[in-house]
Amino acid sequence: MVPSKKEMNAMEYPVENRDRRNRLSVGLGLFLMCIVLTTIVGLFGGLMISNYTHDRYVLYAEKADTATAQRELVRESAATAAPSLTTGESEAAAGTVSAFKESGAYTKAQIVEMSAPSVVGIDTITTATTNSYWYGYGQSYEVPGSGSGVILTEDGYIATCAHVVDGAKSVKVTLNDDTTYDATIVGTDAKNDIAIIKIDATGLTPAVVGDSETLTVGSEVIAIGNPLGELRGTATAGIISAVNRTIEVENQTMTLIQTDAAISPGNSGGGLFDATGKLIGIVNAKVSDSRAEGLGFAIPVNSVVDEISDLLNYGYVTGRPYLGISTQDVTLRSRDRMWYYSEGTRCVMVEKVISGSAAEQAGLRSGDLILKLEDVQITSGDELSSAISAYKPGDKATLTIQRDSKEMTVEVTFGEYSPQK
Repeated sequence: MVPSKKEMNAMEYPVENRDRRNRLSVGLGLFLMCIVLTTIVGLFGGLMISNYTHDRYVLYAEKADTATAQRELVRESAATAAPSLTTGESEAAAGTVSAFKESGAYTKAQIVEMSAPSVVGIDTITTATTNSYWYGYGQSYEVPGSGSGVILTEDGYIATCAHVVDGAKSVKVTLNDDTTYDATIVGTDAKNDIAIIKIDATGLTPAVVGDSETLTVGSEVIAIGNPLGELRGTATAGIISAVNRTIEVENQTMTLIQTDAAISPGNSGGGLFDATGKLIGIVNAKVSDSRAEGLGFAIPVNSVVDEISDLLNYGYVTGRPYLGISTQDVTLRSRDRMWYYSEGTRCVMVEKVISGSAAEQAGLRSGDLILKLEDVQITSGDELSSAISAYKPGDKATLTIQRDSKEMTVEVTFGEYSPQK
């Protein structure tokens, strides 16, 4: 019997529905499989990314202690009596403090009130030379700069950072009361980044010098300076983040106080004050990095008291060893390894020997190559300076040099540095 059209349609629908269900089942299965695979891949990828970023973070954290902290560059006559620093309690230095607590504790406002008059703004003019085809080689132009300083004596001696006044042909000081003076540079000590300048003024409020050796991590401090060269008298508060932090600042290894008090360009040379309003540091550096915040540094006053006293009284730091040469870093390559990227021996070439110096007395000549100082390999002028600093005037040492392609040794007796040499 031939089924009717209606019966045929009734038979066909189940077959069509089974195909549709099968297709739906297959599609749903594929969809669920994609979700599972995506989840697995996502978890694996996330784990890999997490490990990668963690490694990167650890790498940065490991570099944090040794990464170069970028210093911001935005820097006379002596009295008849030798100038000296004000230490301990001093009403003159402390100034007038309103609402002094009977307990002897100071609020931040009180610390700023008595310390701010001891901090000044410094504006400098240096001369630079163009090194560009478009602006003409060798063209001189003036570069303004700014920094901060701390008054040390009532008659106008002011401490700042050496890099603030380095090369300055003009230095102006603005006091807390907006009075402006021309200043002269008394002396600088690049090794410790300290300088003394002098203004013709009397009756100033010197800072009271504290004891940086008593600082502990977590101690409260206040930094006062001239950020950006425009905001003189700005005070920022923080804590001591670390003491005796050894970092490298522009190729100079320094041991500094670390603080999270906000430090900006222009703060260099300003004061870091403790909870009793005493000067315990000279602000000189900060880490300039988008990955880091609150990493400021200051020179501990205890580490430079002798140097400051020498600068106040003599205009230079006494007792420093002196060789008496100017040098250039060079790399020696043998004749069969003249390719530019080949390795060579790095050393220091003597460019000039100062007349009457220890170097001249030892027989050093222009063109000599310094390879070693005693057993210390010398690969740069900075390394040579660092090695020499371990000696005292009058000490003897052996230099290994190369002259006319021949290696030889010479004995030197270090002299004492003075600005006249």
